[in-house]
Amino acid sequence: MNPLLWVLVLILVGLGVLVLEVFVPSGGILGFVSVVALVAGVATAFLEQGAVAGMAVLAVVVLAVPAVLGLAFRWFPETPLGRRVLPPPPDAATLVPGQSRRARARGLVGRRGRAVSELLPWGEVAVDGVEVEAISESGPIEAGTAVEVTAAQGPAVVVRRAEPAPPARSASGPEPERTAADGTNGLSPTLESFEFDGLEPPSA
Repeated sequence: MNPLLWVLVLILVGLGVLVLEVFVPSGGILGFVSVVALVAGVATAFLEQGAVAGMAVLAVVVLAVPAVLGLAFRWFPETPLGRRVLPPPPDAATLVPGQSRRARARGLVGRRGRAVSELLPWGEVAVDGVEVEAISESGPIEAGTAVEVTAAQGPAVVVRRAEPAPPARSASGPEPERTAADGTNGLSPTLESFEFDGLEPPSA
């Protein structure tokens, strides 16, 4: 076989085994094989092709090792073998401290509750039986006051005094005019039987 081809094969084998050593635990065996292959490739170039070719191969190895490792770190996790070997990256949402409390606070927006403690402006409110930290957006709020959640601020909620509910209207419409049992409009019988003609002024 051509010595130059031997050099190329040894360098490729060394780089390939080096990539496997990074991601596949082997107790250093693959790393040792990679170093041996790379050194053998450089030595073969020096012995068979001369000093100039040996220096060129050595320079290629010095540049290729970090480049191949960089590509391996970039693309290997996306391969089927990489997904099997490497654990998936954690979800960024789970890394935020108090994520569950933040989600709970966002779910309470628009609901009503009651102030557990005095809000000056910070305090605690109870919404749907759950006590959470709260901040008042409308000044101090006394304990026991009905409040409404308007927004979420981290794990806390922003509240204001709840507006009183409007009175319910009757669905049957206005109450009909009451009439007496005898067909009159409910006026006093005395007024109905009173003769107003006698109150006219006498003619001149």
